[in-house]
Amino acid sequence: MTRSSFPDDAADARDVIALRQVAGLGDVGVARLLSRHGDVSRALASVDAARRDDARRAADRILVDLQRIGGEALVAGSDRYPARLLELSDAPPVIYAQGTLASAHPPAVAIVGTRAATAYGLRVARAIATACARAGVTIVSGLARGIDGAAHEAALAAGGRTVAVLGTGLDVHYPRSHRTLQERIARDGLLLTEQRPGDTGHGGTFPRRNRIIAALADLTVVVEAGQGSGALITADHALELNRTVACVPNAIDQVSSLGSNALLKMHAEPILNVDDVLALLRVDRSSSTHVALDGDAARCWDAVQRGARDIDQVAAAAQLRPREAAAVLSALEIDGLVHFGPSGQVHPSVGAS
Repeated sequence: MTRSSFPDDAADARDVIALRQVAGLGDVGVARLLSRHGDVSRALASVDAARRDDARRAADRILVDLQRIGGEALVAGSDRYPARLLELSDAPPVIYAQGTLASAHPPAVAIVGTRAATAYGLRVARAIATACARAGVTIVSGLARGIDGAAHEAALAAGGRTVAVLGTGLDVHYPRSHRTLQERIARDGLLLTEQRPGDTGHGGTFPRRNRIIAALADLTVVVEAGQGSGALITADHALELNRTVACVPNAIDQVSSLGSNALLKMHAEPILNVDDVLALLRVDRSSSTHVALDGDAARCWDAVQRGARDIDQVAAAAQLRPREAAAVLSALEIDGLVHFGPSGQVHPSVGAS
């Protein structure tokens, strides 16, 4: 797929959207038509009239829906399309976006893992995301439960950039428990998806979005993943793109980490602390951004000092939801103010005040 195959003007962008809506054509089929005919107008004209008319009507509906929800269509070859996606052999001809496109700027790290995450996995994901976000690195993930959600929440709590790649349309909240998180990313970060507005997705759309996650990132970190996990698919795509894959070691008898531990035997870089991630990204910890002890951070810190020892206790004392409290505690851990014991209990660090 070449940039020259695609127009930059909005009128012709409609034809790119329509071409992707032609029944029976996927990304590869679209690329073949463009290669054969040279540009999108001729490619669309080559489709029989009935399918072409249906596709154009579908494109018009998509554009109306995007305007309604505040999204936009990014066409391959245009200046606003994420250039890194063009490295994919099946780069999406059009991708739908909601939020701030600058959120996808490099450097970027994909933090991925199982939905059935352990407390250890969630804690590590938050710590890595917090350190990277505060060092100016974009956090990319898939908005799923578990590791993905923890990474996005920690990035936002640290005031950093985050991109969520969806397997549904921009206006479909999946999982439902992440509705508030998805809405916040649309406001303070960036949502990307190949699926048209209103599309609820299916079993194939979620694995396919993993190639986009991998393409956007300089480094993919698998925090915790069972055998057959979608996170391993993301790692495979990263390797195909000649990107670095890293993995957090975990207990050898933990089902949720069998797949990620196996990566360490093959090709993944081991992550033994958050500085290993920053070193692979070739960035330094930011010396100018620190968690200010006011607001949520102050309330969580006060709760720990007063004896709260688990996330639920801290959340109750700080009047936050548990996952919000966990993200704040991860930031405090990065600052050296708190530490987590082997059982997951949180304690004030020695010398912290």
